[in-house]
Amino acid sequence: MGSRVIMPFRTDWKFVEGNYTGAEKTDYNDGHWRDLHLPHDWSIEKSFDPHMPYGGNQAYLPRWSVGWYRKHFNVEPSSPKQRVYIQFDGIHSNSEVWLNGHFVGKRPYGYVSFQYDLTPYIRWDEENVIAVKVDNTLLPPDRWYSGAGIYRNVWLIYTDYLHITEWGTYITTPEISPDEAKVSARIQVSNHYAHAVECTIMTEILDSQGQLKGKIENRITLAGLESEEIEQKTRVLEPELWSPDHPVLYEAQMTIYCDNTEVDRYRTPFGIRKVILDSQKGLLLNGSSLKLKGVCIHHDLGCLGAAYHDTAMKRRLEKLKEMGCNSIRFAHNPMAPELLDLCDQMGFLVVDEAFDKWKSLSYEHLYDEWWEKDLEAMLVRDRNHPSVLMWSVGNEVENQGQPSMLNMLEQLVAFCHKKDPTRPVTCALEPHNTPISLHDGPIEAKVEHTKLLAQRVDVLGLNYQEQWYEHYRAAMPDTLILGTETFPYYRGKDNRVKGYLSLNPWFDVANHDYVIGQFVWSGIDYLGETSHPSKGWSSGLIDTCGFRKPVSYLQQSLWSDQPVVHIAVFNDHMKSEYNPTWTMHWKSPTMEDHWTFPEYAGKLIRLVTFTNCESVELIVNEESYGERKLTDYPNHLILWELPYMPGKIRAIGRNGNQQVCEHELTAAGLPYALKLEADRAMLPADGHEISHVEVTVIDQHGIVVPNQDVDLSFELHGDGRILGIDNGDLTSDEPYKGKERRTHRGRCLVIVQSGDVAGELLLQASADGELQGEVSLKVE
Repeated sequence: MGSRVIMPFRTDWKFVEGNYTGAEKTDYNDGHWRDLHLPHDWSIEKSFDPHMPYGGNQAYLPRWSVGWYRKHFNVEPSSPKQRVYIQFDGIHSNSEVWLNGHFVGKRPYGYVSFQYDLTPYIRWDEENVIAVKVDNTLLPPDRWYSGAGIYRNVWLIYTDYLHITEWGTYITTPEISPDEAKVSARIQVSNHYAHAVECTIMTEILDSQGQLKGKIENRITLAGLESEEIEQKTRVLEPELWSPDHPVLYEAQMTIYCDNTEVDRYRTPFGIRKVILDSQKGLLLNGSSLKLKGVCIHHDLGCLGAAYHDTAMKRRLEKLKEMGCNSIRFAHNPMAPELLDLCDQMGFLVVDEAFDKWKSLSYEHLYDEWWEKDLEAMLVRDRNHPSVLMWSVGNEVENQGQPSMLNMLEQLVAFCHKKDPTRPVTCALEPHNTPISLHDGPIEAKVEHTKLLAQRVDVLGLNYQEQWYEHYRAAMPDTLILGTETFPYYRGKDNRVKGYLSLNPWFDVANHDYVIGQFVWSGIDYLGETSHPSKGWSSGLIDTCGFRKPVSYLQQSLWSDQPVVHIAVFNDHMKSEYNPTWTMHWKSPTMEDHWTFPEYAGKLIRLVTFTNCESVELIVNEESYGERKLTDYPNHLILWELPYMPGKIRAIGRNGNQQVCEHELTAAGLPYALKLEADRAMLPADGHEISHVEVTVIDQHGIVVPNQDVDLSFELHGDGRILGIDNGDLTSDEPYKGKERRTHRGRCLVIVQSGDVAGELLLQASADGELQGEVSLKVE
């Protein structure tokens, strides 16, 4: 017998694109296949194809093919009674798995995690071959870029024949007070022995410092070849409560002993927090009122495509945290489990969403057979995360209000309540999927229609319907509303969806207790859901490089408790991001946050200062243009118009007479050099970890030159590789893999990955042999 071992299973895979007969067999010759490490997205490696079918959905990156992965590995048993599992965090999509020529299983949905028992087919102390077929030929695809392949992490798990089932723990805290929190642990235990086994199951509750805070153990007997769920209860004295501002975690450590020998140990991080949905007061977290200041995100990581990388995702979340964001809606599918770990640790509340359109897309032919399995996979995997506030069973589903849709909604919500009765359930509802007669019809009919939907969910999730909140609430005085999608700059107007006002939708949250929050569409630009020449959605608060846009500071001024002031200049001459006509109302005015505008010499220039301060003073070249009070600008857009003069502009934010923050911009001169800055100057020699290198064109004073873009070439010296390269311009036809990129507004991003050898990585950049720059990374 032996305790659990979890091993990353991502190195030394072989891959080939194409459908090869017999590739699942052990003796198949894969010697000519490509060697690679996981996670892997084969679509992001390709050139853009403007003529591909459904190209706008998939960023014009071809993925309509079959791919095969194979890995040769040995298993040396630590005991004769050991079980071996493989866990895939996500494969897109329609995957089938074989071990040593034996079919292990299939999974059509590309976004859920799943596990297979390899034990019956393992060859102990011999070479084993696992083969994975990924079939992306089914059309139509998702509405956004999905990627292709084994794009999340893979794990090999060794357990005793007696062990806790994967995702088999369920931690709840049914009673919480300042003095103590009662903790309930439900534990699924599997006995793969043919005979009954007597054992002790002990659960220890550890705080963030590893100190023991609670303990309980039971002696049980499990029948042979059976699974059983047991419940253990303990308490934590003077608990520290989890919240976005204080994301403190505990760990439940479950251990199984047989004859005083440890045979399995399973760790479950969790948080203690108290959530109340009050029909009058809104959302209360740990007794305090809380508004969800949220964004929607898709799963791609820009130039990395769908291939998940924890460091890249953490960098993005740090940018969201900067602007005061405290919540994220996963659009529109379960995400990588590591993302939820980050949300637990960094303090983000999550709306965890299972499906998009239900039956309208590629899921249609699978739905009746698989929806329970896929929904359960999300629920049992994610239910211990304190970050998960709410489940969402769908987004913008068709036939809203029709009997078939209402019936399915009831089934999905009831299933969530059965598996996890501790969390509310919503479904994101969009007005264009209502009957045509309701689009611009009388508000009374729209209200009656929405009542049918609200009765079947715990929180009414609405996309782009702020203009009707008050009507809904008047008709349903006990219903709480959540803006599951809102515009990033404008608000819907009157009784129309596409008419809009320059009043941000956040005010519909702040001014109504029954509206518990908003999720801006979108927090980060993403690939897909567009039309040529664009490759993706460009109306986010952050671009695909992770660079914040000026409009993100408007959101920060609305959300953040810390003083902020930021200058954004309206530039009618600026090349705007391409947006299909149907997306124009997500777009904010063309704004830039620099002060290099020679085209405005001698002309008036318009700008805005985003702030949460009481007043802002604007100073240009030491000349004051006066002080303006925020109370005179109820939409938080303090507007200015003044003659453009090169030099320096400064905005000073004050509360009362005290200066609390400022923002300064300086006009740039001619390009002089390239500046390379790495977010991580030291990397482990593990062949996996990455550093983001921001590359900017600067003048002789170090000011970014935003208006003279250049073509850059890169060379990396040392044991490593350039994993991806991007400039945030979604209209660019340059591939994400390579060694060249044109800057966009004076900058671009290079992602460098370490190799397996310690030493130094030197990234050099040049432009036409004139501009030079470099950065050194240490690998150890």
